[in-house]
Amino acid sequence: MHVNKLLSFLSFSLLGFSSGKNILMFNPMFGFSHVKFVSFMADVIADHGHNVTLFQPFHNAMKNTEGLVKNKNIEIINYYPNHYDELVNLETQTFPMFWDSHLMNNPILQAFMMPRALAGEFERTSVQLLKDKQTLDELKNRNFDVMIVETFELTGFCEFSIKIIINIVQFSDIAHLLEIPAIPIMSSVRFPCFNDLFGQPSGLGYYPHIGSKMAPEAGFLDRLNDIYRNFFMYVMMHRMANIQNDYVENAIGRPVPNWKDLVSRSPIFITNSNPYLDYAVPTTAAIVHAGGITMDLKKMKHVGKLPEEYVPILDERESTVLISFGSVIRSFQMPENFKAGIIQMFESLPDVTFIWKYEKDDVEFQKRLPKNVHLKKWVPQPALLADERVKVFVTHGGLGSTMEVAYSGKPALMVPIFGDQPLNAYMLERHGGAIAYDKFDLADGYKLTKTLKDMVSNPKYFKNAKELLEVLSNQPIDPKLNLIKHLEFAMQFPNLRAQVPAINHVGIIAHYYLDAIAFLVFVGGLTVYIGFLILRKLPIRIIPNKAKND
Repeated sequence: MHVNKLLSFLSFSLLGFSSGKNILMFNPMFGFSHVKFVSFMADVIADHGHNVTLFQPFHNAMKNTEGLVKNKNIEIINYYPNHYDELVNLETQTFPMFWDSHLMNNPILQAFMMPRALAGEFERTSVQLLKDKQTLDELKNRNFDVMIVETFELTGFCEFSIKIIINIVQFSDIAHLLEIPAIPIMSSVRFPCFNDLFGQPSGLGYYPHIGSKMAPEAGFLDRLNDIYRNFFMYVMMHRMANIQNDYVENAIGRPVPNWKDLVSRSPIFITNSNPYLDYAVPTTAAIVHAGGITMDLKKMKHVGKLPEEYVPILDERESTVLISFGSVIRSFQMPENFKAGIIQMFESLPDVTFIWKYEKDDVEFQKRLPKNVHLKKWVPQPALLADERVKVFVTHGGLGSTMEVAYSGKPALMVPIFGDQPLNAYMLERHGGAIAYDKFDLADGYKLTKTLKDMVSNPKYFKNAKELLEVLSNQPIDPKLNLIKHLEFAMQFPNLRAQVPAINHVGIIAHYYLDAIAFLVFVGGLTVYIGFLILRKLPIRIIPNKAKND
């Protein structure tokens, strides 16, 4: 232990830091991708010489998370609620209706139905923690310099995809109760209501909403759809925040600061966006892009040997395609017409081997498949993506898988199911190494065959995917360094807000100069109208005079 502390001190000194900070990180245990992002961030911070305590309240009985935190100096405190035994006994929830639902991305339903349902998934643990004076006092007595706050929670029916405010009020209020500064982070690409607080202008037109084209192809209906979806997204986020405010106030028995005030106290806001993968959007220095900290390029190039069972499979044919739709949406629960389209594609591409993550042993279904298909209940995804014999990855487009395939340099057929997966698919597609494919077109075996055959045989997809990998591998500032430099800057200047534009504090009319524009339009219109009246009268005087002269 003393040797480890000495090594940490030496590495810390070599990096030029004067003293390590005592940092509390909240890592709510619910969504694996969220937990993974916060855990990797904890490693990065601890590796740079800071003392990190990872506080992990359980919203469900998450498994397979023990090895996520690598740094042995990180202290992990697991907080188990009184109903934890109930969580252990709950079966992992799956959502087969998402496969062929047109409603899951309906903005009105999301705005008015999701917030209440989602908040309930977290309320019991959150309320217990807020009332747990002993635990809060113990944390307070540790004299943390700063707390790093996860600003939203994964919902009970998605792995990484629907980005909604859940615990920002809860955890910011804990920071408020502990009387320590809080720095908000987000384990997804963006969430506009938070970005707005740190001065980022509207993203309308800079990235597409579901069903819209991007500029310059975007037309009037696309822009109308963007406004429509953007409005209800804000309604959803604010309703969620208000619900959180209500149960937090009830838990601690007094009013709490508004969630916007709590979040905006921080000098920075850290997101999981990578500017070389994400859409180009106007932003401010207060928004820190840490996307890519979970990707270890050296490790991805040396993932170790594949399990022996995969060696003969990959040797069967020149090309292999990996298919996986994540862990929440199960392949075996796919609608029959989708399966029929995929089977037709298998049969139409006999020269391609397919490895399909199919979570159920189904002898009868296996009989329907041609010999070039191998079903696996689990797949070593990083190792397979690192193998040159795997030509294309068919994925649902969760952000974790999107990052992974982008950093693997492999072409991808993105088949988003719900949530933010469509936007992740569009984000990767624009780099030319991926195709965003409508899930309902899985039933069209001919179209699916044509698309996948082109991706396997056309070298442009591989070339573009490799070019993206080269860009990500050589970006000017390493995401980990970018994270730690901004974090230390924020800890040094916890009250700095100068990098947020002052105009961000005014209403929408003043912010976009709508009153000035309206005035100029009115004056311009009035001037044109008066000029028109004058011109109408001029010919009446000129023409008679001309006639008399003649």
